[in-house]
Amino acid sequence: MELLQLRYFFESAKNESFAKTAEKYMVPATSVSAAVKRLETELGCQLFHRSCNKIALNDNGRKLLHSLNGIFKELDDVVDTLTSATTDTREIKMLVRAMRGTITEHIIEYKTKHPDIAFKTVFDFDATDFENYDIIIDEQSDKYPEYKKIELYKTILKLRVSDKSPLCDKKLTLKQLSNQPFISIGENNGMHRILINACRRVGFTPNIIVLSNDLQCNRKFVEAGVGIGLAREYKGVKSSSNTKILNVVDFNENQTICAYYKIDAAYGNVKHFLNFIKSKAD
Repeated sequence: MELLQLRYFFESAKNESFAKTAEKYMVPATSVSAAVKRLETELGCQLFHRSCNKIALNDNGRKLLHSLNGIFKELDDVVDTLTSATTDTREIKMLVRAMRGTITEHIIEYKTKHPDIAFKTVFDFDATDFENYDIIIDEQSDKYPEYKKIELYKTILKLRVSDKSPLCDKKLTLKQLSNQPFISIGENNGMHRILINACRRVGFTPNIIVLSNDLQCNRKFVEAGVGIGLAREYKGVKSSSNTKILNVVDFNENQTICAYYKIDAAYGNVKHFLNFIKSKAD
């Protein structure tokens, strides 16, 4: 039994997908499947139900996954200590184009643990000099063909208003909001594009009265009842106590946020930080 076999099983079990494991480890999916098959042979039992190119954990698989959760956490903590990022003195150059508040919190927490690590962080929706960055945080797209990617968050997008708005607690359609003012982020931001496209699909262009890259400014406008804002829902999100999510039955939008990284830079402190933000998203 090899550690890599267990790693392949562990990742495949969490996602119930050999393909996602193969993408993470940058190997063919057939290699992952074959490794798990060898593990099952050595254990003398099957770990997955297999049908039509789909896999699902069985009882044996769930038992092994539960055990490995604790084992790999302890192992990763030891490895993290032994391979301290502080031995790499490079500045980590980051372009953040999505979830800026969350990523800022991650950087602050990381700096608390590793104060000697230097960051150059740019928050810019309009930047095109991608080659100058080790890591780019953005929505899933094909804009970064020279970069590998790690999926961080699968988010659901919701329309949000002040908790004093007369629209609260009503069942609505998007078309019914056509005469309402909207608040949005910069025009090159993916959330802005999603809002515009969703409204146009039902026959109107939203009346954007505030267009700002300042997220705190936008949130205050929503809280004050100036207009409808767009917000993400995902694990660990902190909702404003002064706003409410609208029940818009035909607004079903989502967005996947990724960390794109240069392959030749993904070692030392860059790799260490990538693992850190991935662990925060899991």
